[in-house]
Amino acid sequence: MAVEGLTRDQAAEILRDAVPGAEVVGVEKMVGGQVTGAYEVLCADPSQNPVVKISAPNGGAWLAKEVGVYRLLRRHGVTKLPKLLGGAGADSAIGRPYLVMSKLPGVALERLSPELSDADLRSVYRQMGELVAQFHAIEQDAYGFRSTEILDPRQTNEAQMTSTHARASGACLDVTGDRELYEAARAYVVARTDLFELGTGPVLVHNDFHEGNIIAEQTPDGPVITGVIDMENTMAGDPMVDLAKTDCYSIKGNRIKLEGLFEGYGEVPVEWKRRTRLYQVVHLFELWGFYHEIGAREEPVAIAEDIRALIAAG
Repeated sequence: MAVEGLTRDQAAEILRDAVPGAEVVGVEKMVGGQVTGAYEVLCADPSQNPVVKISAPNGGAWLAKEVGVYRLLRRHGVTKLPKLLGGAGADSAIGRPYLVMSKLPGVALERLSPELSDADLRSVYRQMGELVAQFHAIEQDAYGFRSTEILDPRQTNEAQMTSTHARASGACLDVTGDRELYEAARAYVVARTDLFELGTGPVLVHNDFHEGNIIAEQTPDGPVITGVIDMENTMAGDPMVDLAKTDCYSIKGNRIKLEGLFEGYGEVPVEWKRRTRLYQVVHLFELWGFYHEIGAREEPVAIAEDIRALIAAG
């Protein structure tokens, strides 16, 4: 469920400490943020405009996670990130946890990419490959979802991914009663569990690395990625978690995008095609659950059909 909005008076209260001296003239809801809310606070001096991301009153764990992940990334030399300017928990002035960040120059890549030439598209995806490779250079001790630490850590990727699939597909079954889809997906995953063990070990993965979370700016020399946002889903896992989601959500069969991504990333994972389909079956059940949770109607039906198509493709 989406959080409630942010008022101008609340924004002014928040910025009193986070951006001293800023004069707030308005608040603008940003695209996305179905679970948390993201707002650009409009200041009399636009160069001071920050982003305020807020959560429901019980979102303290979310706040600690986001702050922790951003700090971890910076410690490992990742710079294409917003700067943290402030934040507070549920006892804040607005009664909800919030995080104040600098606004990255540009817009979400999904708004730019339809107008880009093939050369610019390859360039921006090469930059995406370089950026996600920086995440994957940060080794983790086990597999599992992150808060301030790894939750329910698993020692193998197979254990992590099969557990994720069982949870996500089971939730879909409970709601829809579609046992045919559930059993077909279960058999598909069970027959391919060996593919989960082709990775090189657990690393930090963004777990939502797609054009909606990549900020890019058009320059005279072409599009430049200025940063990546939204660390809510970050986990310790196989790099394929990111690469398969990027392929599923943003690349969608576009050869130029795929080639650019791997030019920047440095290598194409072994058994790329088979592993991608397997991971995407798991991802799409998770995506089905997300859309169901926020009350969407049409998306879950379309996603179920996509899962059937992946299974049929073998």
